[in-house]
Amino acid sequence: MGVRHTETSLIVWSQAAEPADSVTAPAAATRGEPLGERVAPIFGADQYYDAGNKGCAMGPMDEIAAIVRNMANGQALEIHASDPTVAVDLSAWCRMTGNRLIEQRDGHYLVRKS
Repeated sequence: MGVRHTETSLIVWSQAAEPADSVTAPAAATRGEPLGERVAPIFGADQYYDAGNKGCAMGPMDEIAAIVRNMANGQALEIHASDPTVAVDLSAWCRMTGNRLIEQRDGHYLVRKS
């Protein structure tokens, strides 16, 4: 069993966590969790992150926070997430951090770092 406190949540697990492999350049989509097929970006942002079917309990908000932390002010991150819980948590996270949720369409979210 493990416990990890992050800037967005407290995570408790009983199995070994697998590392995430999901940050890419703007035009190349990769996976967060197995999707069966890759989802292409639609906004043309500076960075692209595909959370796949990860719900918020599986850590995509931590990965998103890490990506945005390494971006310059004014840059945009496109996020694809098929789990609807990401929409709620991403909106709240943007309000708390001062970043802006610019657009949301068909499971794609565009966030601008402030």
